Amino acid sequence: MLLFLLCLPAGAQIYSPAVLRKGQIDARTLRSLAESIYANAGAVSPRQKAEAIWRFFLTDGRFVKPGFWYHIAGWAYEEPQGEVLDPLKLLNSYGFGLCYHIAPLLEAVFEAGGFPDARVWFLTGHTVAEVFYDGAYHHYDSDMMGYTTAAKGDFRALPVASVAEIERDGNILLGKLKSPREADSSLVDYPWYPADLREEAIGGLAELFTTTSDNWLFPEKRYAEGHSMDFVLRPGEKLIRYFEPEGGRLYYLPYKSFEGKWEEFPQEIAQYKIRTEDGPRSQKDARRWATGHIEYRPPLPPSGLPASERTVFDVRSPYAIVDGEISLDAKLARPDDSIVVETSTDGGRTWDAAGALRGPADGSWKTSPLVKARSEHGVHTAVSGKYGYLVGVSFRGSGAALLRGLEISTRFQLNPRTLPALDSGANEIVYHPGAPRPRWTIPVALDRVGEFAARALHSRYVSEDGQGFLTSAGGKQAEYIFELSAPDGSALAGFDAGGRFLDIRDGLAPDKLTAEVRRTAYRAPRGAPKASLAWSDALDGEYRPLWEYSDKPAWRDGNPIGRLLRWPEVDRQVRSLPPGLTRAYVRYRLEGMALDDIRLAVLGAGRPHRGRLEITHEWRQGDRRRSHTERIPDAAAEHRYIVDAGSGGIENLSVTLACR
Repeated sequence: MLLFLLCLPAGAQIYSPAVLRKGQIDARTLRSLAESIYANAGAVSPRQKAEAIWRFFLTDGRFVKPGFWYHIAGWAYEEPQGEVLDPLKLLNSYGFGLCYHIAPLLEAVFEAGGFPDARVWFLTGHTVAEVFYDGAYHHYDSDMMGYTTAAKGDFRALPVASVAEIERDGNILLGKLKSPREADSSLVDYPWYPADLREEAIGGLAELFTTTSDNWLFPEKRYAEGHSMDFVLRPGEKLIRYFEPEGGRLYYLPYKSFEGKWEEFPQEIAQYKIRTEDGPRSQKDARRWATGHIEYRPPLPPSGLPASERTVFDVRSPYAIVDGEISLDAKLARPDDSIVVETSTDGGRTWDAAGALRGPADGSWKTSPLVKARSEHGVHTAVSGKYGYLVGVSFRGSGAALLRGLEISTRFQLNPRTLPALDSGANEIVYHPGAPRPRWTIPVALDRVGEFAARALHSRYVSEDGQGFLTSAGGKQAEYIFELSAPDGSALAGFDAGGRFLDIRDGLAPDKLTAEVRRTAYRAPRGAPKASLAWSDALDGEYRPLWEYSDKPAWRDGNPIGRLLRWPEVDRQVRSLPPGLTRAYVRYRLEGMALDDIRLAVLGAGRPHRGRLEITHEWRQGDRRRSHTERIPDAAAEHRYIVDAGSGGIENLSVTLACR
């Protein structure tokens, strides 16, 4: 039996509080990010906007402050999906990656910024993005730092080349910059492939484009939209975000899983001075990651813990979780009495033991989520790489348990370039309230889909070398229906549904380890592949369509491409529901298709902001540690205030949000 203990009094919480310095890049949503990039760059025309986004994400931080993105391999990876392709995760928890991260991120920001279309190419060795404007596609590459025109001349007056144009004519690249001795920098915008130019490797770059047989286009979206930066602060809860890692060895260390065995995912590369023990730091400069804490002290029942029942506390994080700690202040009278602490990341379907306090005992005690793997550079716990978990606390014994205090501390990783960094002097800070509606992500484990689905018919799970997907069995249409409801029992304000669908008729499937292509032994049945997504307000009711697969892409420029990776990332938001609806049903159907990711989330009706919010900025000025605390009288309204950081150089330390 699950007993959910909710924050009291009901509704006393603050939804997605955001604190930004005036004019700061806003990475909470893709749209706010694009709009703030345009505003800071003064971009108006489509080309100016495309170049502003390209320049903002250049891996060398010299070109647009704060140097938001940098290049490093092996650190933006989360099991079970593998390489991270969700833009909001990449923006807020990471801020670094390789070409196969940044190209989908560019595609996402282009589209959120108002462009009618953007798309991603996999060139077998490099991944790039194109954006559509002025009736054509244009190639921009923030990882290798360049774009170019199809002809020689004033690059400001000539249109930016497409991938297809470079495929047909490698001299578009080679005819402008080839080596330090063969270069005409007047023909290109700066910066333009400085590393490859210095190494006289432009020829190899051109070859990636001109060897067209292994150039693959993603005609559908390459990025996932399942994540949100929404969160809730409950009374007794604090969100502390630092500008640096709290310690050199504190970071989210990705592990890969193969057949139940865990191994560190980052690989050391001596040539580029990449050492795992250094964490995900920039290879070129001092840019790093940062860490933070969610500290939660929930209210407790005055009568103590109910015997043999699991009292459950919910932790939700907008950032990738590193680890956690559970602290108790308890009294146990008898030797056979104990308090057992567990964690769950699948909605309470399975639990991992964290620890047990055995009586007689009286005082403080701490435990941590189960360690699933230890390796040279760190540990992988039951909650690492997740964005939420449940903590279950149970009393077992014949006596009585008095639980006087409980604190759940969750450490996470973040991109510090998203924080409101203070400068010396007066800083205008803006507090923005979030929409008053809680959001819960619904986890689904594909290899145990029957445990999560209200109905699963004609289903088959295919596992290959630690990777897997769902498909249909027995030549019949597979069907999966999931029931969605808010954990607090409130009416639904909406829901999100999506996933990555795979048309693998060519025997090509995604590789989670590289975000590239792998060969699969699975052979799709003959016939036209079919897949759909629909929803209903009743399990056996009438289903409303949300999406249906088409293997015939619409070619905006009139130029069809035959080399396609048909792996559409599909995400749909439903925000118009019948009043008072507490359950919705989402249906996935597959026939001759596969599905290797299911993304579901629900929005509760929520209540007005009622908690008292305190915002604390901390910084160091010389040898002096300073702070400013702002108390927000109405957490539902925007609030502006000034932080005077004093004169001279300062070092930003942290920003804390606390619900009182």
